[in-house]
Amino acid sequence: MTQGEEERVVFLVADGGMQQMLEGYLGRDYAHRGLGCGPFDFDPIDDVVVAPHRDPDVYGRHRGLLSLYQETHQRAIVMIDEDWEGTPGADAITTHIERGMRQDWEAGSFAVIVLKPELESWLWQENNPNIARELKVPSDYRQILEKSGHWPADRRKPARPKEALEHMKKHHGADQSNAAFRRLAGCISVRGCIDPAFTLLRDTLCAWYPETTYS
Repeated sequence: MTQGEEERVVFLVADGGMQQMLEGYLGRDYAHRGLGCGPFDFDPIDDVVVAPHRDPDVYGRHRGLLSLYQETHQRAIVMIDEDWEGTPGADAITTHIERGMRQDWEAGSFAVIVLKPELESWLWQENNPNIARELKVPSDYRQILEKSGHWPADRRKPARPKEALEHMKKHHGADQSNAAFRRLAGCISVRGCIDPAFTLLRDTLCAWYPETTYS
């Protein structure tokens, strides 16, 4: 095996939107440079598992969904929204999944990332022309969402990012497709994303694939 093959990471995600977002972020050329880490293999087909029944499936069946990948991957990242029907909350989600993962994966070889409250929080950045272009919304989307009450002036992100996107779709024709997520993730600034869940993803990859280790 090559070194890259020995250190493959599998991503368990809750839905196709997360899958497309990862493909947009990690599938771009030299993605590791934007993240500030060393290079690593990423294949959106072989390295991403989409839970059949979304977030509750990730919460309840993460061990089973990842079991086959223990033979081919040495690291795993579990991604799940905090906001779904029946959710016990972010802390309880993290504790439950980490407990399950420890039964099958070595310490330090996995990470649990809870998106608060949901994936759409990764989309929104202030004054970014790529967002208007890829979501097909007016360039003053920030002001529109502030006026509608979805994005208060003193916040760097909408409080309910999915509702903000739904508002833009209903009133301004925003593209909510998974493909839009991929396109947007492929062109917006990785370093400009301040979401704590994304920061955890980036920091985890940097720890596993340090820039100083690979040239």
